[in-house]
This record gives sequence, C-alpha cells and structure tokens, in this order.
Amino acid sequence: MFKTKAILVVAFFNALLVSAVVNAAPPDPVAGKAKAQTCFACHSENGISISPDIPNLAAQPPLSITYQLIQFRGQQRKGGGMEAITMILSDQDIRDIAAYYAELPAPPAKSGNADKIAKGQQIAGAQYCNSCHGPQLQGQKHIARLAGQSPEYLTTQLKNIRSGARIDMDGTMGSAARGLSDEDIEALASYAASLN
Repeated sequence: MFKTKAILVVAFFNALLVSAVVNAAPPDPVAGKAKAQTCFACHSENGISISPDIPNLAAQPPLSITYQLIQFRGQQRKGGGMEAITMILSDQDIRDIAAYYAELPAPPAKSGNADKIAKGQQIAGAQYCNSCHGPQLQGQKHIARLAGQSPEYLTTQLKNIRSGARIDMDGTMGSAARGLSDEDIEALASYAASLN
C-alpha cells in the first residue's frame, strides 16, 4: 500500500512538472529575483536563511526548489506559511525563483563537533546518501542540496521524514530514515552542514 501510494505521488508530481514545462518559457533568474522579494524575508536575498530553522536556498538544484514549491502550493507539504505564499505563484514564477536561487553561491561550511561529523560521514556512507544527494551532498536534479544546510533544519526534516509527517515522494528517504536514531540524525545533519 505504502509503495503504491509513493508511486502515485511521484507520477502526480512528474505529470505536473511535464505539463508546466511543455509550453513554458525558459527559467529566468533575473525575473526570479524580482519575483522572490517575499522570499527574502526568511531566505534572504543571498539564499542564506535568517534562522537555523529555515532552509538555505542558495545553490539548491533548480528542480529541487521547483518540486518543493509545487508541493507547498498543492499542500502536499506544509510548514512556515509556505502554502499561502506559494498559492499565488504560477508555474513560471516557480521556475524563475528556482533559477534565481540555484545561481547563488553555496552556503559556507559550518564547523562542529569533529566526532559527531565523523560519525555522520560514516552513517552517510553506510546509508548511501551520496548516491542520490551527490558525492559532497551538493544535490542533483530534483534531489536537495544538504551541504552547508543548518544542522537544526536538517535534523527537523529528517525526523519529519522518519515519522511520515513530511511527504516522501518515492519512499527512498522514508526507508533510509526509518532506521536512524535521533543521535544518528544529529550526526548526519552535522556532517552535511560541514560540507560546502
């Protein structure tokens, strides 16, 4: 049942994305900056968030941002008032905003407890995190960039994915997170934050 539901969710988002792209103009980062003015209050103009509970958007893969905004707009994903903000965005607006943030310089690496970072690196290797998120967890295609993200944000999101409170498009993250302890999640978040 869970696998069938996950497949249907992926098919739904792929259909949305294909329909949005077929007749769309190319993404325009300059227009995206103008359209992202509301976003600056939390994510800032440089894509580095104002709070550790808010994700950094700088250097995120554009398709990852696009998928997240579509999920908020469709209310499959909830949080931080994003549902209301995205309701007024067209598909082109979303693609332009994603292009703007994707072109910004990546967030800096964050220092942390060396033992916790080493443990996180070991867990990331054992869980094959780099097979989807990239060798340095820099993200790729529709998969989010974790490198340089705040540990607080990553910890919350991994716990939400583990519990099912946050949608998991294809079940991959849910499966990976289910076996992680709180300590494992904190170590993974510290490791990801330490990368650039």
